[in-house]
Amino acid sequence: MTVIVSYGEGRVRQLRPKAQQILDAARVIFLEAGFDSASMDAIARQAGVSKATLYAHFENKEDLFEALIRFECQTIGATFYRPDPGAEAWADELEKLAANLRKLFSENDVPAVYRIIVPVAARFPRLAQIFFEEGPGAAIRDTTAYLQSLCETGRLQIPDPEIAAEQFIFLVTGDLELRGALSLPRRSAESSEEMARSSIAMFIRYYSAPDSSTP
Repeated sequence: MTVIVSYGEGRVRQLRPKAQQILDAARVIFLEAGFDSASMDAIARQAGVSKATLYAHFENKEDLFEALIRFECQTIGATFYRPDPGAEAWADELEKLAANLRKLFSENDVPAVYRIIVPVAARFPRLAQIFFEEGPGAAIRDTTAYLQSLCETGRLQIPDPEIAAEQFIFLVTGDLELRGALSLPRRSAESSEEMARSSIAMFIRYYSAPDSSTP
């Protein structure tokens, strides 16, 4: 039986205690061993449950892995900053969004989840699609909506807000994504802040409407 988890506007649906216990154990095993080397036996031992209990909640390893990917993406997504479209200081909202994105990529397990899904993406394209839609895709959709609101109020002039949303996210997190995927040390706090500031300035300069002013 697949455990479905979902979130919306900062909420994550609570799982049944036993299912959460199993997912917590699966997280440890999958992050340590990767999908191929992880076993249901190891996950059951880590969770402190019988294999019968494990299989009562998840049909197989792929089913459990899918539930974990969904849960991880949605838990991270619940902490995603959603800018206020009514805020006058819209550049400040972009800065808050950039800071939130950089925090997600540096203080959470985004790189770790990315590392375990990439090696199996070709074999499990549906899981790769789930990871994208409920992880990066959700961030792109929310950012697209905010950029669209800035266009509607004349703050920015963007031909394609969805493309611009991807550009913004990659501008402010690209260095962290690469370093995280390679398990390299993060930038210093000062360097990280300068990276975010210059990326935002570049983005605004490119998409500024001719008669707009940046608050």
